[in-house]
Amino acid sequence: MNMNRYRGWMPMAWLLASLVACGTAFAQSPPPAWDQLTPTQREALTAPLRDRWNNAPPEQRQRMLHRGQRWQSMTPEQRSQARKGMRRFDGMSPDQREQARALFGKMRTMTPEQRRELRTRWGAMSSDQRRQWVRDNPPPPRD
Repeated sequence: MNMNRYRGWMPMAWLLASLVACGTAFAQSPPPAWDQLTPTQREALTAPLRDRWNNAPPEQRQRMLHRGQRWQSMTPEQRSQARKGMRRFDGMSPDQREQARALFGKMRTMTPEQRRELRTRWGAMSSDQRRQWVRDNPPPPRD
């Protein structure tokens, strides 16, 4: 798993897991609303993101802001699909991830018809042919 991608979220997940494990009363009731969290709990949740933001160069901050705004504009179904895709990507081997990045990068520049044609060709390719395609069409640089 690419830990850099989750660096800012891991402490938050740990805090939430700790809150759930802290007592049976909490485990039996729904998690508290933001306004019900103590200042310490709020700080523990936001500090990693604040630190990541403050340490990021301006262009990365812009990407982070854009992604946050995009996430907010998604429907619950779109968010569910995005989570499903992230879990699927996390389960891929490094070679599969590189292929996925290359395909995604290439398909972003194609028309729907060209995408369908590439999907058809991709399904008919052998592993060696796919690796050669990725060498010929490298994925775009990562953030």
